[in-house]
Amino acid sequence: MPERGLTLGTAGHIDHGKTTLVRALTGKDTDRLKEEKERGISIELGYAELALPSGRRVSVVDVPGHERFVKNMVAGATGIDIFLLVVAADDGVMPQTREHLRIIELLEIPLGAVALTKTDMVDEEMVELAAADVEDFLDTSRYAGSAVVPVSGTTGAGLDELRRVLDELAGRAPTRTAYPATRMPIDRVFSLKGIGTVVTGTLWSGELRPEDTISILPAMGSDTLDEVRVRSIQVHDHQVEAAEEGQRVALNLTGVDRDRLQRGQWVIKDPAVTPTYLADVSLALLDDAPEALTRVSRVRVDHGTQEVIAKVVLADREELIPGDSCYAQIRFEDFAVVYPGDHFILRSLTPVTTIGGGRVYDPRPRKHGTDPKWRERLSVLEDGPGDSIAALLLEEAFPAPIPRRRLDASPYLWRFDGPAAVRAVLADGRAVEAGQQRLFHGPSLAALEERALAALRARAEADPLNPYLSVGELRRDVAGGKDWPALDAAVERLQEAGELVRGEHGLRWSQAAGALEGDDARLAAELETRFEEAGVEAPSVAAAGASAGLPEKEALRLIQALERQGRMVKVGEDLYYAAPTLSGLMDRIASEMEARGTITLAEVRDLFGTSRRFAQALLEHMDSEGMTLRVGDVRRLRKRRR
Repeated sequence: MPERGLTLGTAGHIDHGKTTLVRALTGKDTDRLKEEKERGISIELGYAELALPSGRRVSVVDVPGHERFVKNMVAGATGIDIFLLVVAADDGVMPQTREHLRIIELLEIPLGAVALTKTDMVDEEMVELAAADVEDFLDTSRYAGSAVVPVSGTTGAGLDELRRVLDELAGRAPTRTAYPATRMPIDRVFSLKGIGTVVTGTLWSGELRPEDTISILPAMGSDTLDEVRVRSIQVHDHQVEAAEEGQRVALNLTGVDRDRLQRGQWVIKDPAVTPTYLADVSLALLDDAPEALTRVSRVRVDHGTQEVIAKVVLADREELIPGDSCYAQIRFEDFAVVYPGDHFILRSLTPVTTIGGGRVYDPRPRKHGTDPKWRERLSVLEDGPGDSIAALLLEEAFPAPIPRRRLDASPYLWRFDGPAAVRAVLADGRAVEAGQQRLFHGPSLAALEERALAALRARAEADPLNPYLSVGELRRDVAGGKDWPALDAAVERLQEAGELVRGEHGLRWSQAAGALEGDDARLAAELETRFEEAGVEAPSVAAAGASAGLPEKEALRLIQALERQGRMVKVGEDLYYAAPTLSGLMDRIASEMEARGTITLAEVRDLFGTSRRFAQALLEHMDSEGMTLRVGDVRRLRKRRR
């Protein structure tokens, strides 16, 4: 299996020999701009490939050291696996040396070494003093004990030892956390005659192949760039069939013009998040930051190859003092593309200097202040475990579900085994799967089921003869009239559990049978008898009620109860028949059609010696039941009633 791609990034003060050292190690001059060569300093990022003694090849990013170009240094340092801090033996640790190492710490680059350069310009004692100075400096950081290798980019002294140290570090470089999307921050955009548009960057995660369709985010203006195709790929000037995470990549793109692209955008395939103006983060202020951050502060945020002006709103305090850390919300002034787990650097507006950094934990939050609940929420997103994050996401999505496949691959579970976290919440009931692999928050769904059942019980108690609620009525009572997917799932689960009955009249509590008892039973039977005795010319509800000494409203209540029990049938507007009577009438009409072949409304009227109103209502009811088929003015028998 081929070794994964690794990126080595240089860092250090201006004119400490980074570019000379990289040229000596790789044979490539990374100063590519005319201005860089004229001024003798690196302004933009430079790139080269380094072959190590073991045969491993790593990408080298040579970053500028001048304080004016620190944002370019951040762009280069973001996404690297190993740092090489360059310190000149004749100069020692300088301001940009300190700033660069603090940036490396804030980005949590796991390991690295120091190249003590220009040893050919000082005596051996000076080299020893400079090395001791660097070691003392490293002791103030998380990189205490890192190798310090004296070298000369001019004479070549110490280069073999430096290659050996870098090879050993490459062997120990930890595996990158797998993200649910392929991402590459764009650091250069240009056009080549006969080739077209080209973008370059370090592939942070995933894999890219020729013919892949990608998105460019965030788009410039109102443009949407989500149908861009990769025509070809190069890694260090070599054509490849696949680019892997950690490699320096050049993409030849089709479907997009050069003027629609710029440094700071991202190449993304299968995006799991979209551009955002908000991000919830953890934030650390450097010990030597010039001042505290107030609850709302305006800063520069460097992330990937993008620099965005933003407001930082502290989430759990009124002030963040140097050397301290807390949770915060970043409110970007332009779209940013940040994922959970991404590092960023904070720099002051003026004077421009690095003051701190942090890590993203939620790229799609709501605006919020200092309520303690936000600290608790961010603590879960930061520390996990994975099943707690999965449960939190389900709870926040409720009453909507989250598809199981989407939760398995959620970017919020970037440090954890997503499928294992989902299995855990399903096992203990914090998640419930309800059809088509949709997951709902278990406790919230259980509470919704109880509310739905309570509404049905209340209806049964308020009107025992009509205990039914329509789906719309239940939605109004339980969900404020909103169409909640969770309510549909709750109804299905209650029905499966035998707690709810779904019928043609709606939904009812399973223990509410709608029975007729006492005076209701006696009066209903009396009404039923009157309809049976009336035959084809059934009385109106008002007339039937009057004959039984009942108001029309009360008569209708009892007749509808008989209808729900199947003892009465509604045939037309204000027209009911006793079920046995209607059955006999329809059987007689069916027999006539069998004998005649067809039947007309007039023939039915004459058959029963009744008015057109009753004959028409009976035939239309038979049509609706699928017993008869109307062809012009006649009906044909389709099937006998069961």
